[in-house]
Amino acid sequence: MLPTKKQAAQIVDVVVDSLEATLLNNLTVDGFTLKLGSFGKFSVRHKAGIRRRIPFTGETILTKDKRKIRFLSLGELRQCEKVYRD
Repeated sequence: MLPTKKQAAQIVDVVVDSLEATLLNNLTVDGFTLKLGSFGKFSVRHKAGIRRRIPFTGETILTKDKRKIRFLSLGELRQCEKVYRD
């Protein structure tokens, strides 16, 4: 209910920046979650590297460790994801 789109965009930018800062500050915490009411949930997951065989050379290497940020929608947004086909 703001008078202009510019003011609404500024508020959204502040919220997104604070979410991003919170996630960046907690990247080192495996299993960290940030829940946003009925909108969704962000979670940080650490994955260890795996051994892979390169077919061309035949050598086995260890891949790098990875850090993943996952978003899971909740509430009404999640209900809208479902597509029913006849």
